[in-house]
Amino acid sequence: MEDQILPHSGPQHVSKNLLGFVAPWRDTSGKILNPKQIIQTRRFTIFYLVLVWSYVILIEDALEGDLFYSLKVISEQIARMDPNELTTNPLIFLLSLIISPFAHWDTVHAMYVTAGIMFFLQSFEAHNNWKRAAIIFIGTSALTSIFMAIFYNIGFTINPDIDLFSYVMSRSFRGGSIGMFGALGALAYHAKKPLFPLILVFLFEVWNYTSYGTDAAISIGHASSTLIGLIIWRWWNEKGDTYDESE
Repeated sequence: MEDQILPHSGPQHVSKNLLGFVAPWRDTSGKILNPKQIIQTRRFTIFYLVLVWSYVILIEDALEGDLFYSLKVISEQIARMDPNELTTNPLIFLLSLIISPFAHWDTVHAMYVTAGIMFFLQSFEAHNNWKRAAIIFIGTSALTSIFMAIFYNIGFTINPDIDLFSYVMSRSFRGGSIGMFGALGALAYHAKKPLFPLILVFLFEVWNYTSYGTDAAISIGHASSTLIGLIIWRWWNEKGDTYDESE
């Protein structure tokens, strides 16, 4: 009988490579998977990508009168994180924390996040399971958004003339890049050299800001989510180790 590969019920700490990367068609031991096994070990990653691209193809460019136009109108109201709503409309703000990672501004942004998801999130899921992948992805996205919203609300209240504060408070955010970087941070726990992925993130964000022209707020969010992902996942595993030792 052919061996069946199921998602790991517990974390596999150390990877064989510097990033903790696992090819989408392999398990953490390097064994090539068949299509069914790939689906079993990457369930959340596949679910996320199906939702994202369904949104991009069917809803994002829907015109008035189209079947999905009403969904586009609704998504524009709740599928984005607006830091102002932390205080003015907290219920919508909390709802947006769950929905906004699945909605992207455009196809280019969705492609960029998809590339990161195929590298970081699916690797993290291969090391663990779909439930932990979902918790890390959505959890780091939500926590980072909350922390950033509090920071920018306070900063704008104290000094609204600072460009960074006024810029962030004049716009909204959407997409899965924050969760993607959170998954990268958690994946660093599994890397052979955990500091190596963090150094790469730092260098990437420096380039992203200085050469590519990405907003400072975006780079700050990415870096913060990476650190949050690593801290949470390290704490989670250390807590588990302590529990196991006490049994």
